[in-house]
Amino acid sequence: MSSETKERMNEIRKIENKYGLVLFRMALSHLVDVGHRNLTDENVEESITQIMEQEKEDVINGKISIITPEFQCNILRCSAELAMFSIWTLFAYIKKYVEVGL
Repeated sequence: MSSETKERMNEIRKIENKYGLVLFRMALSHLVDVGHRNLTDENVEESITQIMEQEKEDVINGKISIITPEFQCNILRCSAELAMFSIWTLFAYIKKYVEVGL
């Protein structure tokens, strides 16, 4: 592995440590689902606003979500940070550091 790749892996590890393993894995899944190109700063902020507005509406209607809006927003923020890396760098990181199993 080149020193540049090792450096990029360390940057991704810092993001994983920042958010924790469960949220990090959810964010990786979200990143792939939403699409690498769609996580622009503008789209992220718009989605966060929508999540928080939906929470207000849910409270009024007596709905309780399984995942808090704050957690949803953090998944989105983590996904946006991960989108700074190429998909292939992310896949290399996953291959080496993220246990995938059923």
